[in-house]
Amino acid sequence: MKKIKVLALFLCMAFCTVFFTACGNNLTAPTGTGNMVEHGEVLVYDDYIYFGGMYISNADMENGDNRNADLEGLWRIKLEDGKISYDEDGNPQNLERVVGKIVGTENAFMYSVGDEIVFASPNVKLTQQSQTAFDRTTYFKMSNVGTGLTELYTTEAAVQSQALLIIDNVPYIIVYDGTNIVKINVNTKASKVLATDVTSAAFASSYSSAFDGDVYFTVNLSEEDTSIGLTGNILKKVNIVSEEETQVRQQYGETITVNTVKNGYLYYTRTDNGNTFYFANNFTSSFEAGEVQLTSAITSDITSFTPLGLDQEGNVLPIVFEYQSRLVYSNFGSLVVNEILNEDVTVLFESGDYIYYSTSSGIYRVSYKDKVSQQISDLANFQTNVTFDGRYIYFYAQNEDNTTGNYYMYRADVNAAENGTGIKTELLSKLHEDDMPDEDEETSDTSTDSSTSN
Repeated sequence: MKKIKVLALFLCMAFCTVFFTACGNNLTAPTGTGNMVEHGEVLVYDDYIYFGGMYISNADMENGDNRNADLEGLWRIKLEDGKISYDEDGNPQNLERVVGKIVGTENAFMYSVGDEIVFASPNVKLTQQSQTAFDRTTYFKMSNVGTGLTELYTTEAAVQSQALLIIDNVPYIIVYDGTNIVKINVNTKASKVLATDVTSAAFASSYSSAFDGDVYFTVNLSEEDTSIGLTGNILKKVNIVSEEETQVRQQYGETITVNTVKNGYLYYTRTDNGNTFYFANNFTSSFEAGEVQLTSAITSDITSFTPLGLDQEGNVLPIVFEYQSRLVYSNFGSLVVNEILNEDVTVLFESGDYIYYSTSSGIYRVSYKDKVSQQISDLANFQTNVTFDGRYIYFYAQNEDNTTGNYYMYRADVNAAENGTGIKTELLSKLHEDDMPDEDEETSDTSTDSSTSN
């Protein structure tokens, strides 16, 4: 049986949420500019953290078996001296729902543009077959207090990749839905299909140079070519601002699949004579002269291919990838494989020389330089779409008392792992009453602080 006062608090918060949502948002506006937290899952705005209250997969929405209307939505929590405050039962305080749109999904996306928040939410419109295609995505913008909610665009299919790029002070959403590449001007709401019949697409996650202003993509050969037995595909690029399309490469018998744009390079795989390898290219001269082979391993033996970025001097850092159930790296332009970890892991993201990864026992990070693992979280049941703000990682996980299967937003302090002071994980979300700790359990502190196991 749950604590009576916990249940009362929960019902009180539920009432307040419904009341204020119905009457319009009476929230305090942050005084400064929001920071685009890496990977677009969480937004830090002064002393506020904006986040999805819980994670809901598209499949669960289609099945209709995971609807918690009082918990869903885009929430924010106010920090006190940079810290989360909890009540005596371990529940986070200073929680407010900003807007009742689901934001914690496979295609989570949230960024700040001035004092506005741009975010993605599952489509709720009916198709011509009178069904709701939840796997499609609708983009919105609103003020940071939830007013002025404006729909920007709804995709025609499931999102494969997406980014928000600010070019010449104009914010653009770039999205690839598996067939089309679309840009959406956040200011004007104008959308434009930049390319169709696309088989792979790659673009930068943020804009830092003119190289990031192009979207690279591949298309199939013409029916005329394939009818006479020719094979391969065509590599093209399209400029986001001018919308000018350029053919970059067409070599019969050669197939290219683009991967990502980073560090002033396009990363891709190229199949020639039956073998597929990873390459990078900055196109400073001819295609051949700009091409750098990155690994000696064929692509089919590699997973989680991750360029690390640039160091402080502007040099390209190594490429990290999973190879033969090991985490390894190759220096840029070198084909030598160097082992980091001799275990099978799931790479989450990279930051500097660190690779953040997960196993069945939690979330870790390791530097390719010293190869020493640090455990950041020991919550075992979590979603792998993880966000990083430079100090904290944010992720959806199930709490220890979970009975509903719900995933709630947590944050874990990377500094605690780095300093060797243990694991510090903190709950941001409001819990479903069935997931609250039982009366006989210790609930005075929702955060965990334990010794690192690695």
